[in-house]
Amino acid sequence: MEGSAEAPGYLRAAGEGIHLFLAGCAGLLQTVTPTEYAPYPALTTAIGQNTSGNLAFSAWVVQLREGAELTPVTCGQLHAMWLASGLRNMTWEALTADQLAVITALWEKKRGDWQITLRGQNLSEVWNRLCREEQPPCITLPFDMLQLLPPRLDAEINGYNGRLLEGVPDGYTDTAERCGTKWPHAHDLNLSYFADTSFDADFDTPWSPPSPEVLCALTERYGVTAEHWYAEAGCDYCGWATYSGGIQLEERCDSLEWSEEEDEDGYRDVTGPDWIIDNVASYGG
Repeated sequence: MEGSAEAPGYLRAAGEGIHLFLAGCAGLLQTVTPTEYAPYPALTTAIGQNTSGNLAFSAWVVQLREGAELTPVTCGQLHAMWLASGLRNMTWEALTADQLAVITALWEKKRGDWQITLRGQNLSEVWNRLCREEQPPCITLPFDMLQLLPPRLDAEINGYNGRLLEGVPDGYTDTAERCGTKWPHAHDLNLSYFADTSFDADFDTPWSPPSPEVLCALTERYGVTAEHWYAEAGCDYCGWATYSGGIQLEERCDSLEWSEEEDEDGYRDVTGPDWIIDNVASYGG
């Protein structure tokens, strides 16, 4: 889950999804039958001819409307739809002034979210790079939880901050509900190996630990056993759980215990519970 030369499939599906969304809103592609997309009606206003590109777009809209999860299988299917849509041949220079105006207005509204997915700020360059099937500069994330619990297509298009698709969760909400933490990857990851089949992974996540669902998915996918220790001093809690084969076997959680005296900076030391001491590298903050 770290160091891959290629971006995860869900990132490509999200980028190509934004491409298809913009094309639909601009009328480059149209559904072949009357299709309502309530979260953003302008996506499916017109009905198009029964072409291979429009058929592919129509199939993609169904996946969007159903909130498809971006699993590897679904990502492969969505990529095939994008290929069949013919968007590769609709370069920026070939678009009409009206089409450019619609696409540019949407991009300006969602630039803050979409440029993170597409790794670019210049819209024409981003558009043509998508047409060429060039992957954006890849930044692999350590312990990327979205490779274990894939995000939704519609939430990815709605973006981290949302406010585009009515009634669709924003990326922040979708991620937090799935993974238990708002940034679903490891920060300051440190690995300590003890044997060929055993190691410790110490990392931080903002405000809360990964959800039990993350650890269940991890141990089921790789057929391993995991112990999860965590502490958050700012919110005054800590916990421990074990997982194996996709099942949580044991769990324990409690409040942190503190020294009565403060140090010179006005902080108190964590003194318990006994079972958390020496089992986490830090107690958060």
